[in-house]
Amino acid sequence: MMMALFAAFSCKSRNTELEYALRSAGENRPDLEAILEHYRTQDPVPEKLSAAVFLIKNMPAHYSYAGDSIYLYYNDAARILADGSLSQESQRDSLLHLSNAIYGNLRENTVQDTRIVSKEYLINNIDVSYSQWKSMPWASQLTFEEYLEWLLPYKAVEFQELDYWRDTLLLHFGDGFRHPIKNDVEYNTTMGVADMIRSEVLNKVNRHGLYTASGLPLLSSYLLPRQTFGNIPDYALLGALSFRSMGIPAVLDETPVGARYEAATRWFVIMSDRGDELASEWDLATQIGWSFFPYERGPKVFRNTYAVDERRLEYIKHAKYVYPFDLTVKDVTYKYFLSSDISISVEKHNRSRLKDSYVYIASAIRSVQDQSFANAGPEPDGWKIVDFAKLKRNKAVFHNMGREVIYIVLGYDGQGLVPVSDPFILQKDGALQYISIDTIHSPYLNKWFNNPV
Repeated sequence: MMMALFAAFSCKSRNTELEYALRSAGENRPDLEAILEHYRTQDPVPEKLSAAVFLIKNMPAHYSYAGDSIYLYYNDAARILADGSLSQESQRDSLLHLSNAIYGNLRENTVQDTRIVSKEYLINNIDVSYSQWKSMPWASQLTFEEYLEWLLPYKAVEFQELDYWRDTLLLHFGDGFRHPIKNDVEYNTTMGVADMIRSEVLNKVNRHGLYTASGLPLLSSYLLPRQTFGNIPDYALLGALSFRSMGIPAVLDETPVGARYEAATRWFVIMSDRGDELASEWDLATQIGWSFFPYERGPKVFRNTYAVDERRLEYIKHAKYVYPFDLTVKDVTYKYFLSSDISISVEKHNRSRLKDSYVYIASAIRSVQDQSFANAGPEPDGWKIVDFAKLKRNKAVFHNMGREVIYIVLGYDGQGLVPVSDPFILQKDGALQYISIDTIHSPYLNKWFNNPV
């Protein structure tokens, strides 16, 4: 996938972003051009045309599963979830077997959205979300730029099915939305309507328990509400999509590593009438806007966006080794944790080993029993990369790093990622305390470790 992204974006100096996207569409280019023409001539609202341009120019960074296999998987999953003779645990285990044993290669078969999105789908998405923004009292606080990220996007996560999820979820969870209990304080407020929706979704989802085992997520609007054993990211996604389906501005925030104890790794955020960003503590089961795990600390929090992050795009163009960073995220660590910009010196003998000028900062994570998980990434065991920087004058500056965490800096030596600094603790007061790698597993240091996800 990363090489396809590189090919799609690598000639930006010669062409506009929009022209890239149109070229990447291949045989689907006429559909994308028809969308733009529709908003130039048939429905000439300048903001709608700008919304269409925004979606299309960033679309090469977004992917879906290719071919018919995903629909076969979803059909099989639907039969399992509809089988009343199976216990919820049996449904869970059957889905995991289906995901891993039969459809495990789906992850390797993906396609850029530019090549498959239809004119009808994107126009419907723009028209419905634009109407919500202009007519719903709980969305009118958004600026146009906020509308582009909080309400407009046709998907909230990668590989989400390109179905008419706004209509499906509105029909499934819209009873209270259509017939609200009016009161003078909460009716027609973003917070009041969002909490009403959250409560209805939670009550209607027959959630039997949470599941942490990996498997292909059920990213269709029909299946998401029917999981009896999803995980927190699944139910956070369902919440965000349900909100957007009814005009509530919502986004998803997540961490690349788990915080210390029980905090979620993905959660939804809504924007209140006053422009405040109100996070859920977990998923649908927690009130919106409650204090977000005040005792937790972590290295990073990223917001899932639709727009491409220019810094990461520049990185994939020039790095000789390309770590699989998501391209469509925004760093929002400062909204959750006390953070610092830190400057790390890389000694000459370490710099001489490196094959390019990019270095990586990794968070120390606790060991896990499943060794296939522990060794799954390119990092040394016990570490998880959370960000990168470019060496300048022998120093790397990492921005917005969460405090009270153990870090190490890694670089690419032509064979793999190797340490180019000693481990260090970013202390609560922002000071750096270097420690010996030989003492990294001391019980004293355990409190500065994070959990793998």
